[in-house]
Amino acid sequence: MKVEKPEKIVGYVLLVIGLIFIILPILLAIAILLGGMKVPQLIPTPTEGGTSDGFAVGSVAFSNACLIFFILLILMWGGSIISSRGVAMIKEVQFKITRESLGEGAEFVKEEKTEKS
Repeated sequence: MKVEKPEKIVGYVLLVIGLIFIILPILLAIAILLGGMKVPQLIPTPTEGGTSDGFAVGSVAFSNACLIFFILLILMWGGSIISSRGVAMIKEVQFKITRESLGEGAEFVKEEKTEKS
Protein backbone atom coordinates (compact mmCIF):
# COMPACT_ATOMS: atom_id res chain seq x y z
CA MET A 1 0.00 0.00 0.00
CA LYS A 2 1.42 3.33 -1.08
CA VAL A 3 1.31 6.07 1.55
CA GLU A 4 0.35 9.49 0.23
CA LYS A 5 2.21 12.62 1.15
CA PRO A 6 1.54 13.65 4.76
CA GLU A 7 0.51 17.12 3.57
CA LYS A 8 -2.38 15.63 1.58
CA ILE A 9 -3.57 13.53 4.53
CA VAL A 10 -3.49 16.57 6.82
CA GLY A 11 -5.23 18.56 4.09
CA TYR A 12 -8.09 16.07 3.89
CA VAL A 13 -8.41 16.04 7.70
CA LEU A 14 -8.54 19.86 7.78
CA LEU A 15 -11.10 19.85 4.97
CA VAL A 16 -13.38 17.46 6.88
CA ILE A 17 -13.01 19.40 10.15
CA GLY A 18 -13.75 22.66 8.33
CA LEU A 19 -16.86 21.20 6.70
CA ILE A 20 -18.07 19.99 10.10
CA PHE A 21 -17.57 23.52 11.47
CA ILE A 22 -19.62 24.87 8.57
CA ILE A 23 -22.45 22.30 8.49
CA LEU A 24 -23.06 21.93 12.24
CA PRO A 25 -23.90 25.63 12.88
CA ILE A 26 -26.19 25.62 9.85
CA LEU A 27 -28.11 22.66 11.27
CA LEU A 28 -28.28 24.28 14.72
CA ALA A 29 -29.55 27.56 13.23
CA ILE A 30 -32.23 25.74 11.24
CA ALA A 31 -33.29 23.83 14.37
CA ILE A 32 -33.56 27.09 16.32
CA LEU A 33 -35.44 28.92 13.57
CA LEU A 34 -37.94 26.12 13.00
CA GLY A 35 -38.69 25.95 16.73
CA GLY A 36 -37.40 22.45 17.39
CA MET A 37 -34.68 23.76 19.68
CA LYS A 38 -34.87 26.44 22.34
CA VAL A 39 -32.54 29.44 22.11
CA PRO A 40 -29.85 29.13 24.81
CA GLN A 41 -30.18 31.87 27.43
CA LEU A 42 -26.82 33.64 27.54
CA ILE A 43 -28.36 36.74 29.12
CA PRO A 44 -30.67 35.95 32.06
CA THR A 45 -34.21 37.31 31.96
CA PRO A 46 -34.63 40.17 34.45
CA THR A 47 -37.13 39.49 37.22
CA GLU A 48 -37.45 42.19 39.85
CA GLY A 49 -39.73 41.22 42.69
CA GLY A 50 -41.59 38.60 40.67
CA THR A 51 -42.77 41.09 38.02
CA SER A 52 -41.16 41.41 34.65
CA ASP A 53 -41.44 44.19 32.10
CA GLY A 54 -42.61 43.04 28.66
CA PHE A 55 -40.05 45.20 26.87
CA ALA A 56 -37.18 43.86 28.99
CA VAL A 57 -38.19 40.24 28.40
CA GLY A 58 -38.54 40.83 24.65
CA SER A 59 -35.23 42.65 24.33
CA VAL A 60 -33.43 39.92 26.31
CA ALA A 61 -34.92 37.22 24.08
CA PHE A 62 -33.88 39.14 20.96
CA SER A 63 -30.38 39.72 22.37
CA ASN A 64 -29.99 36.02 23.15
CA ALA A 65 -31.02 35.08 19.61
CA CYS A 66 -28.62 37.61 18.09
CA LEU A 67 -25.73 36.40 20.27
CA ILE A 68 -26.32 32.76 19.39
CA PHE A 69 -26.49 33.46 15.66
CA PHE A 70 -23.36 35.64 15.90
CA ILE A 71 -21.51 32.78 17.62
CA LEU A 72 -22.72 30.38 14.91
CA LEU A 73 -21.47 32.79 12.21
CA ILE A 74 -18.04 32.92 13.87
CA LEU A 75 -17.94 29.10 13.91
CA MET A 76 -18.84 29.00 10.22
CA TRP A 77 -16.18 31.61 9.41
CA GLY A 78 -13.58 29.57 11.26
CA GLY A 79 -14.70 26.45 9.42
CA SER A 80 -14.28 28.18 6.08
CA ILE A 81 -10.73 29.20 6.98
CA ILE A 82 -9.85 25.68 8.16
CA SER A 83 -11.30 24.07 5.04
CA SER A 84 -9.56 26.55 2.73
CA ARG A 85 -6.23 25.68 4.38
CA GLY A 86 -7.02 22.00 3.82
CA VAL A 87 -7.81 22.56 0.15
CA ALA A 88 -4.57 24.52 -0.24
CA MET A 89 -2.64 21.56 1.21
CA ILE A 90 -4.43 19.04 -1.03
CA LYS A 91 -4.07 20.99 -4.25
CA GLU A 92 -0.72 20.64 -5.99
CA VAL A 93 0.56 23.86 -7.45
CA GLN A 94 2.70 23.47 -10.55
CA PHE A 95 4.56 26.34 -12.11
CA LYS A 96 5.35 26.40 -15.80
CA ILE A 97 8.40 28.48 -16.63
CA THR A 98 9.21 29.21 -20.23
CA ARG A 99 12.27 30.83 -21.76
CA GLU A 100 10.26 33.84 -22.88
CA SER A 101 9.04 34.58 -19.38
CA LEU A 102 12.57 34.28 -17.98
CA GLY A 103 13.94 36.56 -20.71
CA GLU A 104 11.27 39.19 -20.13
CA GLY A 105 11.89 39.11 -16.39
CA ALA A 106 15.62 39.55 -16.92
CA GLU A 107 15.04 42.45 -19.29
CA PHE A 108 12.67 44.07 -16.82
CA VAL A 109 15.30 43.87 -14.08
CA LYS A 110 17.94 45.35 -16.39
CA GLU A 111 15.67 48.24 -17.29
CA GLU A 112 14.93 48.92 -13.64
CA LYS A 113 18.65 49.05 -12.80
CA THR A 114 19.43 51.46 -15.64
CA GLU A 115 16.64 53.83 -14.56
CA LYS A 116 18.02 54.06 -11.02
CA SER A 117 21.56 55.02 -12.04
